[in-house]
Amino acid sequence: MSENKGTNVALKAGAWYVISSVMVKAVATITTPIFSRMMTTAEFGVTHTFTSWHTLLITFCTLNLTFSIGRAKLDYPDKLDDYIGSMQLLSLIVTGCLSAVALIFLGPVASMLELSKFAVVLLVLYLLFFPSITFFQNGFRYRYHYKENVAIAWFISLSSVILSLVLMLAFSNDKAHMRMLGVTAPIVVLSICFWIVSIKRKNIKANKEYWAYGLKLSLPLVLHTVSLNILAQSDRIFIAKICSDADVGIYSLVYNYGILISVVTNAVADGWLPWFHDKYFAKSFAEIRKNVKYVIVLGCYVGLACIAFAPEAVMILGGEKYMSGVYCVPPIVMGILCQYVYTHYVNIELHLKKTKYVSIGTVIAAAVNIILNAIFIPQYGFVAAAYTTCFSYVCLLFIHFFITRFVLKVKLYNDFFMFAAVLITGSIAAPLIYTYQHNLLRYGIAAAGFISMLIVFRRFIKAYIDKLRNKGKKPENKAESGVSE
Repeated sequence: MSENKGTNVALKAGAWYVISSVMVKAVATITTPIFSRMMTTAEFGVTHTFTSWHTLLITFCTLNLTFSIGRAKLDYPDKLDDYIGSMQLLSLIVTGCLSAVALIFLGPVASMLELSKFAVVLLVLYLLFFPSITFFQNGFRYRYHYKENVAIAWFISLSSVILSLVLMLAFSNDKAHMRMLGVTAPIVVLSICFWIVSIKRKNIKANKEYWAYGLKLSLPLVLHTVSLNILAQSDRIFIAKICSDADVGIYSLVYNYGILISVVTNAVADGWLPWFHDKYFAKSFAEIRKNVKYVIVLGCYVGLACIAFAPEAVMILGGEKYMSGVYCVPPIVMGILCQYVYTHYVNIELHLKKTKYVSIGTVIAAAVNIILNAIFIPQYGFVAAAYTTCFSYVCLLFIHFFITRFVLKVKLYNDFFMFAAVLITGSIAAPLIYTYQHNLLRYGIAAAGFISMLIVFRRFIKAYIDKLRNKGKKPENKAESGVSE
């Protein structure tokens, strides 16, 4: 594959990841009010508890082994399927042991997790079967097979919604469990299909070399993932204990809106990281340095759009009673933007197999966040949590910049540009807060921002339009072109 073709494939994959992620998120957003109205608040809360636990525990079941696949593609280029199969087996062994303990002590575990015994069994099934899906997704991702990944995302999203609705209507006296079953069953079915594929290909083997390789890269990242969860969740714990449940509700709603930017940034990262690994391995540093600027600027524009339309979004999502939280949106978005930028420095650490540094930075940031929450939330209320979170992500950005530049001694990016992009975005975001009461002025600024985005990305837009035009043109037939048989 030529360099230009490889770059085009990566860009196309990234574009489809963005489109698919936004649409899947839209399905989740649209159906949430349906489920919330079909269930009591208690049932709705239980389903979210179930979701929270499988989100947290999946880290321990997979041991974050998926993070090693990108680098393994380069170190074992002809054995990637065998490597992924070996990781599947290792993850199954770990999850199987944890699941056995959970089922033996089902009662105490159910009490500790605040779930019913049936919900714990569903949780065990989810954790047993979900890892194989993530391994296959990453295998597709690092080969730029975006169509397969998009299909998986849509299958899980639609099947879980449809099955949940059918089960909840059929068994209306147990809606919470039916919703959990509707989420778990498609995962089990899809995972079994992937296991069958792996077994037929004879990829499922215990390979000590692969296991040692994967564990060395991935185990340090378990602490990183747990620390990120603490960083994301500690705000609400402090608000609940210091402020009120109402404040938790307001903050949660605006936080969920603020992190919508991550739907786009995470999707872009899904397309970018495989390309980054390939280009870094090929020492195409200039190409990385050039293209990362557009990736960063895109994130900045999406962040500013989220900030600009925060009042309308909060009104639609929650109504007037949630409007006091609108001023939390700018710092929350800026924090996610800092996370987006520092991820590009983390990519260097991942590629160079220095994953221990990734965890060190996240642990420090989580500790900073907890300390600042304890100091400022009692004084300034729940709004302070948004600013402490933002500051913690700023710290992460500086930590990973320091690690790559001065510990690993790698100068890949134009660091001035990276930090200037965040600083300029913040400088625009701050005045936008004061336009929340002046809609015409805010809309004018938003329109100017949209025009500037069209100018910045005009080359990509023109190329896409030209491509659509060329697709629409029918090839000349031989008679019209004067060519004889």
